[in-house]
Order: sequence, then structure tokens, then C-alpha cells
Amino acid sequence: MRYFQQRPRLRRFVYVAGYEGLSVLCTVLVLNGLLGHGGGQSTFTAILLSTTATVWNYIWNTIFESLERRVGTEGRGPAARAIHAIGYEGGALLFTVPIVTIVLGVTLLEAVVIEASMLVFFLVFTVVYAWAFDRVFGLPASALGGEAA
Repeated sequence: MRYFQQRPRLRRFVYVAGYEGLSVLCTVLVLNGLLGHGGGQSTFTAILLSTTATVWNYIWNTIFESLERRVGTEGRGPAARAIHAIGYEGGALLFTVPIVTIVLGVTLLEAVVIEASMLVFFLVFTVVYAWAFDRVFGLPASALGGEAA
């Protein structure tokens, strides 16, 4: 969709809104269902994590697309998608572990285990979501090389 290729900020906004909406739902289900934290506590934690992740997501996608433009990327193969997902999740982990420790009242080790478990899920989720998003909305101009730059 050329509409989104010409509007990178709008594309990022739509990407992040969909991603974080689904992320909140998944996080609430995991914290509530698997870990036994109450609905209110898990919802608050999920929203706080989502807000943090939303800011990081926008920053990371801006950085990643800037790197694509510098390198002259054409398309997004498996390696680029893996680098994108690992960079996003690694950066997010630095922010979310302290939040989980404080809000859920768990030890740092427990927070790392919780976040590591979520990270495994979200690594796969991020790759699948980004691929599906690109299929629906088309690649951003930054990934089209000279064609749309």
C-alpha cells in the first residue's frame, strides 16, 4: 500500500497500536492465568509494560528504518527480521525487568524469569506480527531500496 509507504509516521503509529493492543491482551492472559496475579494487578502491569514498550517500539523502528536507508536495504529477509526482533526485545528487556520487579513485588530473579519467558513468546510474536503487517500494509519505503526512496 503506497499510502503507508509515503507516511512513515502514520505507518509506525498503526504498527505500534496493533502490536501493543495484542501485546496487552497476551500479557494479561499470561500474568492472570499462568502466574496467578489478579486481574487488576495483571492489567495494570500489562498496561505499564505496554506503555513502556510503545515508546521503545517507536524509537527502535525509527532507528531500524534509518539503518535500512543508510545501508540501502531492499526488502526484509529472515536475517533483517531476526535483527529487528532481537534488537527490539533486547532493548525492551532493559526497561521491563525493573517494572515487573516493582509492580508485581517479585525478586529480580523472578522478574528476569517472567520477562525471559515473555521474551521467548514475544520474539516469535514480533517476527510474525511484523511479517503479517508488511503483507497487509506493504513494506516501508526504507525497505524498498531505490524503488520508493
